[in-house]
Amino acid sequence: MEPVLVIFHDGEVLHARIADLSLGLPVLDAEITGVDPNNERALIPLSAVRMMIVGEIESAPGGSVLESWDRAAFHFVDGQVLRARISPDTTLGVFGGTWVVVEPGSDERRRLAIPYSSLKGVFQLRSWDSRPPGERAARAAGAPPHLDQVVRALAERETQAGTARSRTAGPARPGRARAATGESTQSE
Repeated sequence: MEPVLVIFHDGEVLHARIADLSLGLPVLDAEITGVDPNNERALIPLSAVRMMIVGEIESAPGGSVLESWDRAAFHFVDGQVLRARISPDTTLGVFGGTWVVVEPGSDERRRLAIPYSSLKGVFQLRSWDSRPPGERAARAAGAPPHLDQVVRALAERETQAGTARSRTAGPARPGRARAATGESTQSE
């Protein structure tokens, strides 16, 4: 049984030992190792788990080994993004996956088990920052990180709405259309 730090969606953490981390079942059978003397075992639905840190944190491999690992971005459903180098020995189960990761600038290697229900996706990256230089400069100048996405989404919606309005043939109010054609606009 491996020691595991279970991190739930609400931020609660649980120290446990779990025999089967294949993520082949929608629940985990955990032996509780935390400080609460009343808890001994738990059946934990994976849908409640954000991620698990499995085993001990180790030192990251050397530069040449780390450079051979893929760059990835784990996009969580809560909006958080974890960027990391991922080891080739990834294990994908029916309900989640296990990845060995090293985050940029870190010298720690961690093994993460993440249920698919916590993820929007795991994306392979060509580089750590693929935004155009102007957007990178705005971020460096202190713009909030989510502002770029919000502004881009609002601008896209406005552009689509403007295009839809320009395509609309005829007046905005149906009553005026009937008056222009000589039809009665009063209810009878």
